[in-house]
Amino acid sequence: MNHIFGRLVAAASLTIPACPALATQDTQESGWISQAWNTATEHVSTTWDKGDIELYLPIYTWHLPFAYTPDQRSSYTEIPGGFGLGKGRYNDSGNWEGIYAMGFRDSHGDPSFMLGYGWIPTWNVSDTDVKVGVGLTAFFMSRQDYFGGFPFPAVLPIASASYRNLSLQAAYVPGGKGNGNVLFIWGKWTFN
Repeated sequence: MNHIFGRLVAAASLTIPACPALATQDTQESGWISQAWNTATEHVSTTWDKGDIELYLPIYTWHLPFAYTPDQRSSYTEIPGGFGLGKGRYNDSGNWEGIYAMGFRDSHGDPSFMLGYGWIPTWNVSDTDVKVGVGLTAFFMSRQDYFGGFPFPAVLPIASASYRNLSLQAAYVPGGKGNGNVLFIWGKWTFN
């Protein structure tokens, strides 16, 4: 299991040396890339420094019925188990930002690992402690059925409903008939 996390960290670190080289080019595109990279690293760094510790518990993997036959759906793992840890915070705009690492069973029951960053613009529901939001998560994932377990990058839409320290979050994996079209749901508790 440690070698999987090592692969995730190695894959993430491969992107770091390439980006400063892009910043030295005198093109408008490289200036934009450099600025985007600096903004992203600032957000991640601030979240790491100022964020609260968060516990992630994968709850359910729903294979949408229109994309799978009943036999396919009955053969898949729906209760992913596992857990994750992260650091998250609400920024000055009231939007949630978080860094996380999660391990769980994929649809075939094999170990799967994620290391990522999420950003969710949130809105308060009336005058309550309830917040809802929709945003994006960018991550590296390791699955045995993709690239032999070598980590690969992905970006998915993510939604959240929170009451005080407890959140229910979900990411949608798009796809076609018999692949993708999965809703991955987890709970998150923020310690503060």
